[in-house]
Amino acid sequence: MPQYFADIKETEFFLTDAEAHHASAVARHKEGDEIRIFDGKGKQFMARIDRVQKKFVRGTLLKPCAVRRVPLELELCFAPNSRTGLEEVLDKGTQLGVAAFRPIMTERSEYDVLKKWDGKNDRWHQIMIAACKQCNTPFVPEILPPVKFPAALVQEIPSLIAYEAEETHTLQWGLEKLGNPKRVRVFVGPAGGWTDEEIVVAAQYNVLPVTLGVNILRAETACIAVAAKLL
Repeated sequence: MPQYFADIKETEFFLTDAEAHHASAVARHKEGDEIRIFDGKGKQFMARIDRVQKKFVRGTLLKPCAVRRVPLELELCFAPNSRTGLEEVLDKGTQLGVAAFRPIMTERSEYDVLKKWDGKNDRWHQIMIAACKQCNTPFVPEILPPVKFPAALVQEIPSLIAYEAEETHTLQWGLEKLGNPKRVRVFVGPAGGWTDEEIVVAAQYNVLPVTLGVNILRAETACIAVAAKLL
């Protein structure tokens, strides 16, 4: 059963704009139909449609759905190589259960996400909502404002960095070394990899380098591998 991103108020829900259009015009739901809705913050309900208009659907909550949670809150800090690459990470990462995304700029970044942010933020939020609908999760991840790599290190969150020159220490080792925290931040670099200086700076903030395996991965694949391995 498809689910819809809704505004939930006590015993009622509301669909507007694209979600209302999808429910009424595309899926052709009518008054009295039961649908599944979610609010993006972890609430998911079976509900009944009471009123259908062109860009507005209102209904009544019937019962909450059982919600499964991933075992770890993952904040994925990654250096996108292109718009399509960034969107691939948002889509696949949301499906896997990433809690938050933080685009970053590194020394070898070629795609300047800082300049693209304001015009694309709404689109990227819609990509994550679509991914939630696809995989039946009620959690829409945060997408944090992009920053340059050094600024992303300042926050005191247990952190790992996927580093192609690391051959021994795995993600699981890193989690154990950090004390198996409930939330972890993992940095993934751009296509050109990290500079030696960036690895040195990361170490100054107690960010542990880890390997993702024997092969060198595409930057987007590395992001997906991190999420799949941890979640």
